[in-house]
Amino acid sequence: MKMKRSWCVLALAAACSLAASAVVVSAQDAPGDDWTAPARAAKKKNPIPADDKSIAAGKQVYVKQCQSCHGESGKGDGPGAKDITPKPRDLGAQHVTDQTDGALFWKITEGQKPMPSFEKLTSEDERWEVIDFIRTFAKASNK
Repeated sequence: MKMKRSWCVLALAAACSLAASAVVVSAQDAPGDDWTAPARAAKKKNPIPADDKSIAAGKQVYVKQCQSCHGESGKGDGPGAKDITPKPRDLGAQHVTDQTDGALFWKITEGQKPMPSFEKLTSEDERWEVIDFIRTFAKASNK
């Protein structure tokens, strides 16, 4: 009986250890980001081609709606970010750029405190154009 109990305790300890290491790994993959778009939303394709016109239009919306918190170059260091918890994401960071356009669109549309929903503040096309624009942050950081 003692041997079975020891085995159970050992198995429970191993399971707890694995669970704890999974949490650490996910935190490293996307620091503090447990906000995941539903699979159906993540699969949605951007209907706006990422050309000079859409990027310029997206920049105009970004400057008006996003720059105060996310900053001029998307680093999350805008003047409005100092009093926000959690801090705005660096939009050029890999854990953001690895997300699909559909996932980003869903997040911008839905919002999550402290970031508001932009569903009523911007049109669908404007949200897609902002995504085209913020994709340029990753390209700029890779140069």
